[in-house]
Amino acid sequence: TIWYLYRDNLLPRTTKFVGYARTKQTLAEIREKSKKYMKVRPGEEDKFEEFWQANDYIAGSYDKRVDFELLNQSISKFEKGPIANRIFYLAVPPTVFENVTVNIRNACISIKGFTRVIIEKPFGRDDVSSEKLSNHLVGLFKEEQIYRIDHYLGKEMVQNLMTLRFANKIFCPSWNRENIASVLISFKEPFGTEGRGGYFDDFGIVR
Repeated sequence: TIWYLYRDNLLPRTTKFVGYARTKQTLAEIREKSKKYMKVRPGEEDKFEEFWQANDYIAGSYDKRVDFELLNQSISKFEKGPIANRIFYLAVPPTVFENVTVNIRNACISIKGFTRVIIEKPFGRDDVSSEKLSNHLVGLFKEEQIYRIDHYLGKEMVQNLMTLRFANKIFCPSWNRENIASVLISFKEPFGTEGRGGYFDDFGIVR
């Protein structure tokens, strides 16, 4: 998805992408693993190489401040201009949200621009843990710095429901809360949990 945004010139040319996770791997290994997902059309080879030049990867823990200080140093080397904004996308289990956000707040806040933190669902296991997470976040960041997202709502299939409903007058009288009890969306994927079994036991679909 990031490659598509870069390819279609939907991102500022100076954007850099820095991956951070516990897995010790090189950028070359990441590139090889992602090869099967990257669609590169004829004539885009040079831009694709340019895209990878804009990437970097750092391995570190989620609970050690020193690792996030090293991450901050790695990010800083790209920030040559007078303004540098940072957006942190947390595609991590809710169990590490608190440690990661504390370390971002303490070691990785942008000093030359804005900082944004994007948190992907699930937001806890229930209303109690969700409220605890929200209270934790507002203690670290201003509300305008926090983005809570459900990436599934961005699926074309889901978005098309709105188009289908409002672009066809035949559905308008009946497709409403008075006549529909629920909407069930099935999305089948050609792969399993792939090492994420422990995550699904505690959060998400299986639970």
